[in-house]
Amino acid sequence: MKILGTKYIRSIAGLEEKKGLDDPEVCFIGRSNVGKSSMINRLVMQKVARTSSTPGATRMINIYEVLYEADDIRERIIFSDFPGFGYSKVSRKMHQGWQAMIEEYLVANKLIKRLIWVYDVRREIDEMDDMLMDWLRTLDLDFTLVLTKIDKVNSNEASEKKKLFEKLFGDKKVFSFSSKDGYGRTELLSHILGGTK
Repeated sequence: MKILGTKYIRSIAGLEEKKGLDDPEVCFIGRSNVGKSSMINRLVMQKVARTSSTPGATRMINIYEVLYEADDIRERIIFSDFPGFGYSKVSRKMHQGWQAMIEEYLVANKLIKRLIWVYDVRREIDEMDDMLMDWLRTLDLDFTLVLTKIDKVNSNEASEKKKLFEKLFGDKKVFSFSSKDGYGRTELLSHILGGTK
């Protein structure tokens, strides 16, 4: 599988604003500042997704169109970069608005083929992570967990955290990834594109 090109389409505040985009979709969710946008840029090998050192910079769902080739056939998919959650400087009202927007989008959108939960490998599981896990299970949303920023920990720490999540989730896929050096890109990209058929 080969990425041929990626372009930003638009930023939307809800599913109703996505009209006209009917390709299979991959959604990237996670806490603020875990590197969702950097992951997208590394996956497509193009600086197309907005990145920021300021947590909570993504306030809407950013939509990108990805053109790729598989088995000599060109295909298109949508990458959706969701607002990060858990940023303390965002008002409670705005946070609740994001949650409602995300929930409606994920539940009602029949084009979603993969849901990627991006998780900073350096973080310990806390109450907010438990809430997200419960939320995903309640909504019966299948997901893949990606441990990112593994270049910032040693190999033993990365391995132990992956084992922890594999045990915690059981049947869910868990990947390790580094946006800095591209570790895990080929494996994750194959998983993502393989699930969009």
